[in-house]
Amino acid sequence: MLINSQKLSQAKQALLLRAIALTQTQWFYLFSIFTTLAVLHLDIIRKHPIEGGEVTYYALCWVGILFISWQNRHQEYTINWISSCLGLGLLFIAIFRPIYLWHSDLILFRFAPIVAGLGLGLLSFGFSGLKQNWRLFLLLCLMLFPFGYINELLAFRLHFSEFTATISAFSLHYLGFKATAQGTFVILPTGQVKVIYYCTGGLLIVWLLRLSFLVIIVVFPLTWRQGWGLVISAIATGFLIGCFRVALLAVVVNNRSMFSYWHSHTGSSIFMAITTITYAALCNWILPLELVSQTKAYKPATTVTVTLKRGFFLVATWMGIILSAIYLMTNKLLPNVSILPDKLAVINWQQVNVKPLVEQKKDTQNAIKSAVMLSGKDYSYLKNNQQLKLQMQYVVNTRGKSNPFLEKQSENLVKESQKQPRYVKGVGYYTLYSDNNQAYLTACINPRGGSTVTSTQFMQNRYKYDVTWSRILPWVLGKEVLREDSCIWTQLSVPLQGVAASNIYPILELIWNENYIAWQSLFTNK
Repeated sequence: MLINSQKLSQAKQALLLRAIALTQTQWFYLFSIFTTLAVLHLDIIRKHPIEGGEVTYYALCWVGILFISWQNRHQEYTINWISSCLGLGLLFIAIFRPIYLWHSDLILFRFAPIVAGLGLGLLSFGFSGLKQNWRLFLLLCLMLFPFGYINELLAFRLHFSEFTATISAFSLHYLGFKATAQGTFVILPTGQVKVIYYCTGGLLIVWLLRLSFLVIIVVFPLTWRQGWGLVISAIATGFLIGCFRVALLAVVVNNRSMFSYWHSHTGSSIFMAITTITYAALCNWILPLELVSQTKAYKPATTVTVTLKRGFFLVATWMGIILSAIYLMTNKLLPNVSILPDKLAVINWQQVNVKPLVEQKKDTQNAIKSAVMLSGKDYSYLKNNQQLKLQMQYVVNTRGKSNPFLEKQSENLVKESQKQPRYVKGVGYYTLYSDNNQAYLTACINPRGGSTVTSTQFMQNRYKYDVTWSRILPWVLGKEVLREDSCIWTQLSVPLQGVAASNIYPILELIWNENYIAWQSLFTNK
């Protein structure tokens, strides 16, 4: 079939005219800038050591932002050069900084996108348009909200595991299984399972709540019944499916292959999919598609065009963001992960060996986001035939808790270590404990200030020594991290060899006090 050349030429001409008309509208440039920033932010998220697994949710939030901006494309705003230049300055101050700072600075990671969003808002809508586009900023704040704190609240404050174990055992009992609950254990005649938070519906509830808030903001306005319906449905769906998963694990506890499958990443992903589909069906019932389709934006009779100067300004801004994005996305510069040397001096001791210290594997799908270990070393020393072991783990994105060396010990040893915290002025806090074979000293070496053993002590150091006026300007200029959430977890150990642990502790304390300053200087190698 031959295509008429005249009709083809007319079609090309019509398409060209439409494209030219589109480039004369302000919305075209603003939507392009929004999209470029979305791609840049998602690339940063994808490479982030902790938030990388959440890139899907971030993408959904950006889709919501683009959808709302498309709805409002016909609205007119009063924009002047003051708001445009101020917005441009805020925008580039936020985004133009080395990529490794986005990975190691949690304050930057949380607040810089909000500053960039404020700058983009001033650039796009002016001062008067910020109030009209409050949903865009609310979505941005929702995207960056640290929902991990809700997981910590459920896990450690509200005893969510015990409640889940009780409901799961109750359900199994009325299904004909002789199940009982005792604390966090679900007990059956064939075996028992301990319910930890990562296997409950807590993570599912948080995921569905995030989706609920996203829907409430995008599909606006809703009645209070519809809003609360979405929130209650999210909590109930996540909790009940979590209880079902725990019940299933209790039933198959004696079948090793089945238990491993449903307890693994694959099994949890299946329950995550079931939860999301169930919640989507409930959303369709609470918010019918007909209601969503009725959401309309304001559409005046005329299209908002752009002046030549304004168009040139927006094009220059867009090109600058594209170049910044290319630089950040191709820049492989990362913080030095090898701050722990192969040779590390200990006063009056001779180093005899060093080997890498490998982090224990964790089920990342079923774990609350935690610190990331970048490197680890296991050093061995001798002095007068006495052995000394020094183990170090360099971690980032930490709040100074969850000592990795204590995680390997029994609950009794952990409780013993918590009973004996020590403090030395000019050095800091450390803790001592022992088992049948070794005496131990362990603490977190801070980038600034003394050593710590608790999260409270660590965060006090950060706000006392890191967040100071002298460091604000270098942080704003992208020269350094404002709050260094990094730590070198350290453990010293000496064999008992029939000697009481109380006689070994002074040796460990002397080594710690003499070498702390030298070990702390390892942070300067970054």
